[in-house]
Amino acid sequence: MSDGRRLILALAAIVTVTAGFQAGLHLTNPTIAALTYLLIVLITATMSRLWVAMAASVVSDLCLNYFFMPPFGTLRIADPENWVALGAFLAVSVIASSLSTAARDRAQEAMAQRDQLARLLVERTQLLEERRTAELARQSEELKSTVLASLSHNLRTPLTAIRVAASNLQAAWLADSDRREQSDLILAEVERLSRLFQNILEMARIDAGAVAAQPQWVHPSEILEAARDHVEHTLRRRTLDVATESEVLVRLDPQLTASALAHVLENAAQYAPPESPIAVRLSASSEGLTVTVRDWGPGIAPADVPHVFDRFYRSPAAKQRVSGTGMGLAIARGLLAAERGRISIENCADGGVQVTMIVPAETQIAATADRGA
Repeated sequence: MSDGRRLILALAAIVTVTAGFQAGLHLTNPTIAALTYLLIVLITATMSRLWVAMAASVVSDLCLNYFFMPPFGTLRIADPENWVALGAFLAVSVIASSLSTAARDRAQEAMAQRDQLARLLVERTQLLEERRTAELARQSEELKSTVLASLSHNLRTPLTAIRVAASNLQAAWLADSDRREQSDLILAEVERLSRLFQNILEMARIDAGAVAAQPQWVHPSEILEAARDHVEHTLRRRTLDVATESEVLVRLDPQLTASALAHVLENAAQYAPPESPIAVRLSASSEGLTVTVRDWGPGIAPADVPHVFDRFYRSPAAKQRVSGTGMGLAIARGLLAAERGRISIENCADGGVQVTMIVPAETQIAATADRGA
């Protein structure tokens, strides 16, 4: 609505009130009339610009003088006190109109600022989302390149070894001991390929959320034996220093736990010196099953520690020492997560690293107490 229409409505309200007081109620009390006119002016000020409210104030003042102050029916004022009253009414009307208009303007400015802030927030959110999407796309491309490069290398090496060993076996001059050596090499590389494809399948299951825990009662030593069977070829020439600090049964998923432990053992065997042992400690408590795997290898650079459980991550130093895909510890973390377990790694003061796995589990004693209760 335009200010002109608002002025017409204000004047119509003043005329209506004046007519009602004069013809309908026969009211001549100037105080009641002044307060009513002031109300109309204030309402006008809240809805219009200042000049509209000022015009309504002047018209109200004239009506108050003409109809409600003696001598009635003229704009002449006989009593000096009425001059003061009219002046006070006009001053109050103008001041109130100014204050009301200023308050309305500040409210409109605040709303405009709020809307502007909301627009800026939306724009910033969209910008951050676009950046996040672009970053995810970049990381995805980097991950694909890393995966392809890693798989290409880790497939090419065993396949080349198998091809060479198979060609050697066809040679008629090869001695029996050499044939057995070449056969062992082929079996080792086939086992390596089998582990690689198994890792790929496990990673795919973890990404698809298809890993579900199936708890059952087992002894901690059974989990270790199952893990050793998983990576028997890798641990064939390794010495395991095993200590089981608890003889109670634990209720967890033995397959997931053993598979995660197998990856940790394989990782330790890859990076520790061939002549050094691998220490394994298993203990059960109210917190669950705790397994620590300690090696005496070269350790991990501090900058690499936060990333060792990232998929396909391999430090530059690790790439120079041994081949690998960087999936082992990431798979171990994913398998343990399906059991609400956790895994951590730390450098040891006297060399090497220690990996700690903690799997929430009931113990046989706790379960028996619960059934007795």
